[in-house]
Amino acid sequence: MAEELAFILRSVRYQDAAKVVTFLSREGGLRTGFARGATARDNRFGASLEPLTLCRITGRRSGVLALYRIHHADIVEPYRTIHADFNLLSWAGLVSRFLLGCLPPEHPEPLLFSLTRETLSALETRKESASRLWIRFAREGLAILGYRPPPPACTLCHRKVGEEKVLIRPSEGTVLCRLCRREEGKRGVEVPGQILDWLSGAGDISSLPGHWHEETLNFLDHMIGEHDPKWIPASSVTFLPEARD
Repeated sequence: MAEELAFILRSVRYQDAAKVVTFLSREGGLRTGFARGATARDNRFGASLEPLTLCRITGRRSGVLALYRIHHADIVEPYRTIHADFNLLSWAGLVSRFLLGCLPPEHPEPLLFSLTRETLSALETRKESASRLWIRFAREGLAILGYRPPPPACTLCHRKVGEEKVLIRPSEGTVLCRLCRREEGKRGVEVPGQILDWLSGAGDISSLPGHWHEETLNFLDHMIGEHDPKWIPASSVTFLPEARD
């Protein structure tokens, strides 16, 4: 029997009183577990298996292909502020969907676990704009998984692009400047060179001007969609106007 720190990402009722739970464990990565009696009136889990909860899980796997059996769970952080605020919950939901859609199962990613904890804690304490926190999480999350976009230098002529827009093909990792893309066709995603420079690792979130946030959000949707075909763009999620600053 092992104890693991885990973020609950999805929890589905199964049959009469059980739950099938998908969680991100620091030690084991993305896992799916089975909690018997989790929906019974006198169950021992309480609210510990609710989505977007950080808890300490005790359980074991009985076989290579078997579901992880969850025997006990204690809440470490319930994120009450996030659960009580529709906007915060929507942004936290993007974090959860990113993890569910982009992570392979049973592959430990301790850096991504730490990034998730840092992001949800910042959302909980309202330390920073929720949109800025999501942009930072998406950039660093993609980088941890090996999907960081290339810097704004043309793949063909090797010219570094400044303020002009470039055409990037995320699946190929190629970047085309304004001149070269005339010859190579228009297939790809347009993005300003400064945004691509920031996403490729230049500077922190404070170096990304506010008027670029909307375009950065849209481009990140394209990047994530390359690796998660079921990704629902952040731009389609309902937020109150002040939540998108």
